Amino acid sequence: MDRQAIAAYAVYILIFAFGLSVGSFLNVVIYRLPREGLGLARPRRSFCPVCRSPIRWFDNLPVFSWLLLRARCRDCGQPIAARYPLVELAAGLLVLLLFRRYGFSPVFFFYFYFAMCLLAIALIDLELMVIPMALVYPAAALGLVCALVEPSASLSGAWLWNLAAPTLGDRAASLAGALAGLASGWAVLKLTSAAYLAARGHAGMGDGDPPLLGMIGAFLGWRAVPLVVLWSTLIGLASALILMALSRGKPRQESWGQKALPFGPFLVLAAFIYLFFGQSFLTWYWAIFLF
Repeated sequence: MDRQAIAAYAVYILIFAFGLSVGSFLNVVIYRLPREGLGLARPRRSFCPVCRSPIRWFDNLPVFSWLLLRARCRDCGQPIAARYPLVELAAGLLVLLLFRRYGFSPVFFFYFYFAMCLLAIALIDLELMVIPMALVYPAAALGLVCALVEPSASLSGAWLWNLAAPTLGDRAASLAGALAGLASGWAVLKLTSAAYLAARGHAGMGDGDPPLLGMIGAFLGWRAVPLVVLWSTLIGLASALILMALSRGKPRQESWGQKALPFGPFLVLAAFIYLFFGQSFLTWYWAIFLF
């Protein structure tokens, strides 16, 4: 192995380690942001949610401390959820994948923030069934900034780009695609929620889902919106069927068929699929359709 290859692997290791550290901070965000009386900087040190003891720095190393402590708090001995190392590993993998695609470029940092917000939103919604607008709104605005700073034809599609860019300019055409994604994502789920409420007499979707899809559309463009909705619905339906099958035979009140599932995590998963594979899917689809 030559020096260039060794240097490349060293960079990947450092990027992955950086992602693990960001994941450790995300665990703080996921726990503190939706809870009253806590701030991201208050208290300064991380603490055990059971005994409230401050966590020592050497017990706060991403993934490794969880393994060395055998998933238990050093002070009270209570179990530490596997969610913590899983979030750290997920953040590390996402950062590495984004770096491999974009390198050290402005778009890497934009999409890094986007991906970390999505990961935090998914976990908060999964635990508490609430989507924090403190993450959604700034990320949506940053998506529009990204469209201006790094113009992309993927936001509007090739034919609209070819039509609009010569007249409006690359930045304006890119921003138009991001704005269309923001508006269409928000509107699709808002109208769906209103229609469900009118038909059934009760809400079938949380208030945070429409702005979340709008934020996703701001980063990925209007063409992403129908695919994210389709894929998230299919993933959600498959998950519900699996959970219902696993809870068969349990008391009615414990059955997953009687519980509401948050839609945010499915939107997030579908957004990640589109982020990394959406353009390839659209190229494949249109090639077959046009043929």
